[in-house]
Amino acid sequence: MNSPLMMRPPHAGEAARLARVHTTSWKQAYQGVLPDRFWDAEALTDRVRMWSEVIADQEHRSCARVAELNGNIIGVAMVADPRDDDVEAETELLLIYLLAEHYGSGAADALLTDLLGEASASLWVLKSNQRAQAFYRKHGFAPDGEEIDLGGGRSSSALAGICEIRMTRPSRAAEQEH
Repeated sequence: MNSPLMMRPPHAGEAARLARVHTTSWKQAYQGVLPDRFWDAEALTDRVRMWSEVIADQEHRSCARVAELNGNIIGVAMVADPRDDDVEAETELLLIYLLAEHYGSGAADALLTDLLGEASASLWVLKSNQRAQAFYRKHGFAPDGEEIDLGGGRSSSALAGICEIRMTRPSRAAEQEH
């Protein structure tokens, strides 16, 4: 019997599973765009550590969500207080990743909605990632004109020329009032 798609906080003991989904989804989304070191064994180890810390910290755990289907983790997402002082948003979407075989299934929509609710939000997305930008637009986000070069302006950086743009959305409740 198939169980329905479920959104939930991460559970103790599943940091390695979350890290595998996080790393695999990065590779599926960014291979050929970002250096391979972002999904190598060291990256996986770093993500296991990151997810272990998120799970151990009650405050951070409440800011993370897992998409689970038939007992399998298929996506992860996390929010935090906005890092940028110049943005008026209640929260910042730090990450949302879904395994490629579940693109278009509605799982990412459910994950985003479960985590953000009606809150105003900001996020950073690769300028070249049109698929993700279209997804965010569908959820009320729009580019706000801010852009950063991940290489920090250093031509020697492996990330030189790879840019992110910031997207923001108003509170969905405020959006419906207009």
